[in-house]
Amino acid sequence: MMKLEQIIRAEIQEGGPMRFDRFMELALYCPGLGYYTKISGPSPVGRSGDFYTSVSAGPLFGRLLARQFFQMWQALEKPAPFWIIEQGAHDGQLARDILEWCRAEVPEFLEVVRYGVVDTSGGGSIRQKCGLDPELAPYMTWFENFESIAELKPVGVFFSNELIDAFPVRAIIYKSGEWRESFVELHEKKGLDWTDKAIEDEELKREIAVRSIPAVEGYSTEINLRALDWMEGVGRIFLRGYVLTIDYGYPASVYYSDFRPGGTLTAYVKHHAIDDVLSEPGMRDLTAHVDFTALVRAGEKVGLTTLGFVDQQRFLMGIAHDELSGATERSAKIQENLRGWNTLTHPDHLGATFYALLQAKNAPDKLDCLRFARPGGWE
Repeated sequence: MMKLEQIIRAEIQEGGPMRFDRFMELALYCPGLGYYTKISGPSPVGRSGDFYTSVSAGPLFGRLLARQFFQMWQALEKPAPFWIIEQGAHDGQLARDILEWCRAEVPEFLEVVRYGVVDTSGGGSIRQKCGLDPELAPYMTWFENFESIAELKPVGVFFSNELIDAFPVRAIIYKSGEWRESFVELHEKKGLDWTDKAIEDEELKREIAVRSIPAVEGYSTEINLRALDWMEGVGRIFLRGYVLTIDYGYPASVYYSDFRPGGTLTAYVKHHAIDDVLSEPGMRDLTAHVDFTALVRAGEKVGLTTLGFVDQQRFLMGIAHDELSGATERSAKIQENLRGWNTLTHPDHLGATFYALLQAKNAPDKLDCLRFARPGGWE
């Protein structure tokens, strides 16, 4: 038995059934033992890992984001410094791709860029710093919390790529005419197993009430309360700037639909989705899709205006349009990386899997990435 499972079993034995978000927190982030915090072992990302990200397709994704950030800088009337703040930077590859494009294509932009990394991985900053070009290191700053960022009164963009899907979620199920919360118990024969209890948390009750979730016997799903707190925290960072959230998920109308009675909780092992999320804690990636409607609602509470919600295919096509049509000299080198472009944008690959939500505070709304966005879509 793995050491992390022993820790989980001991906590259940001492305190009774464990709320699922606590289980997910330990499975992913327990210091030194969680899936994302293991000190040694291969990277979970890429062909030899458990899942792919857009960064796995090569530097093109970072170059295209950098091109969009450059336009944001122009739209905000070229503030100096211009902050690009990333949370969930993993090994720092995306930061390197972005900064290297700036250096190669728009050196004057690089000179005003300050690249901030919010380190939530318990050691991720070590991996990020080790792989960074020494010439780019002076442009980097690491932050431990949002408060330290807000003190700088930054102007710029805060972005994340596949971050929120790994936030621990509350699991719920409809039984005998009421919503109940799912817990993890220690079964004598089965080991770690599901059980449920009456919901006592008033915040969870309120969030269930504002969603149109089918009250159907056995219907189970997730509520990501941490994502709401996170979005409100992000929204307080900037007095002027953008918030870009890229992840897989749905608007609430799709997330909580009749044809999704089992929720979206999934474990990934070697690129295979597994329904059993309780086995081998710390050895599998655990994930739940993002409710983008809830993020919009949380952002509005702190003054964020939603500019657009678009699938990754249309998002990147909007950014790349000028290069593909020959209308700009600044290149992301799409023609040199057509395989990566196809992976990022084709509906059978990542183009229809991931979505981008763009919000703003006191910032212009005309941006290339929204060129092909459809009105609304996040409701």
